[in-house]
Parts: sequence; structure tokens; C-alpha cells
Amino acid sequence: MKMRTRNAALALGLAAGLAIQVAPAQAQYVQTAVCGTSGCTCKVSTVTIEEVEATLRLKTEVGAIDMILVQDASGFSWQDLTPAQLDRKYGGDGSCPLQLADEFTPEDGLWQISVGTTDTSACQMVRGQIPGGMTSQTRQIIWNGVFHPEKLFMEARGMFHWTETGRLNWRGVLVDETMSANGGTSGAGVIQTVRMVSPTEVTGNSVFEYDLAIPGLDAAAAAIIAGMQCKTVTPFTARKVG
Repeated sequence: MKMRTRNAALALGLAAGLAIQVAPAQAQYVQTAVCGTSGCTCKVSTVTIEEVEATLRLKTEVGAIDMILVQDASGFSWQDLTPAQLDRKYGGDGSCPLQLADEFTPEDGLWQISVGTTDTSACQMVRGQIPGGMTSQTRQIIWNGVFHPEKLFMEARGMFHWTETGRLNWRGVLVDETMSANGGTSGAGVIQTVRMVSPTEVTGNSVFEYDLAIPGLDAAAAAIIAGMQCKTVTPFTARKVG
């Protein structure tokens, strides 16, 4: 019988002797499987159905929490099968033990970065949205079993200061000006957040922010300064394509 993902995660953790904190009742995590021509790798993810909808724009089917989110050569789909049935469907022997979501490592090969539409709703200086959808680059990457965003952005190597904010989550700072002496802020920030969501996919955002705050201004000057505030967010996705 297929278990709900949360219960599967707990059972796996206990069997491995790990201390796993049980999520609140409302947080039910999606069980995933990456499948090829010789079977599947089954995992307990750290994302909810709502996050899957937002990230993949994949419509949730009725009863999806009891299904498996499958990634194969044709993309993503919900499949109402047990892990064993799924593994056999894709040419395996019916063995697909659950792994914790962060056990995977990136796959070596040809990776392509696609840039989405820039959100400028918080930037009064720029109206509307800047169209995206352009492929910025494609490159061959040898990860050596360890994910680091610098390998995706080789042209900016050494320019960003990268900090690991969680398992497979990184924050890169290109510019982040500090508070000014008078207590205000002055200048720009360019920050990237990157998350590896599967062995073949990485998602992230590039945030540009211009913040000018000067204490003690009169109303007219403050209104002018307010019109100069700007924050844009550009999503991007990197996928293994070969």
C-alpha cells in the first residue's frame, strides 16, 4: 500500500536512525520519482503541492497527495502508482526504495539556463514587465558529485560571494551596500538565490534592488525619493538537456 509522503519520510528516518522533525499537519510533502529506461529513483521531497504548482505550473490532480510526481523524458506528470509499479513500468525490477530528498547529486552533462520574465512591479522607474524566455547559455558541466552554483555561472566566477543557506540552497551576493552613517540606505543590491530541486534541475531568482532612504526629508523630497526605489526579480531555471 502506498503511504502518504509525510508518513513515508518518518518511517524512512526512523529506519535509518535519523532524527526527523515531523512537519505540521497542513504540510504534506510530495513523493517524487525520476524515471528513465531502466527504472526509477524514488524520493521524499521537501516541497508541497502548492510549491509544485507555483514552480512547475503543473495542474494538481484530485488525490495528488497520494500520487507520485514523476519526471521522465517527456517532463513531469502525476501517476497513481506504487513505487514498485512505477519502477516496473519504466523497465526496472520493481525495487524503488525511498530516499531523502537531499541525498541526490547533480548529473554531469550538458546544462541549459533559461531566463524567465522579469517582474518590475516594485520598480516605479520601469513600467510593465521585461520579457524573458531567452536561453542565456548552454554548457557542459562536470559536477564531481557536488552542487555549487558557481559552476552554472562560470562567467561570473569570483564575482559573487556564495553562502550555503541550507542543503542544496545557496545565496550569492554581487553587490549589497550597507547602511549609511546617517542611518539610511544608499545604493544597489544584486543578489541571487539558487536551489537544486532534482539531479537534473536547478531553479533560482536574480534580484536587483535600488534603495535610497534618507531620514529627515520633507514630504516633497521624500516623494521624489520614493519614486526612485526599484526592485526587480528575474527567475531562471537550469536543466540538464544532454
